[in-house]
Amino acid sequence: MARIVVKKVKQKRRSHSIHLLHLAIVVFACSAFLFLCSSLFLRTYNNSLSARVQEIKQEIATIETQNDSLEVEISKLVSVDRIDEIAANGGLSRNQNNIVRIDNQTSGEGD
Repeated sequence: MARIVVKKVKQKRRSHSIHLLHLAIVVFACSAFLFLCSSLFLRTYNNSLSARVQEIKQEIATIETQNDSLEVEISKLVSVDRIDEIAANGGLSRNQNNIVRIDNQTSGEGD
């Protein structure tokens, strides 16, 4: 009778090790599947972000070009010759005693 008990214990141990092996295989397969899915998702997300970055860079370049053209237009409108011409067309003359010039440049003081 002792032999029968020993054989049953060995068979139970074998079945436990087989169950653990199957469990390990299932866990590995699930992990591999999740890794592939997350890798695919992250690659797609990275591509969409790269496309968005390119769109934003293009918008920035367009706005910078517009800003440059507006700065040129401002410098034309603010020129002293243009102001003198408008004043002359309106019948105005320049009184040298009343001219005050203000520059937009800041001095090195107070920094």
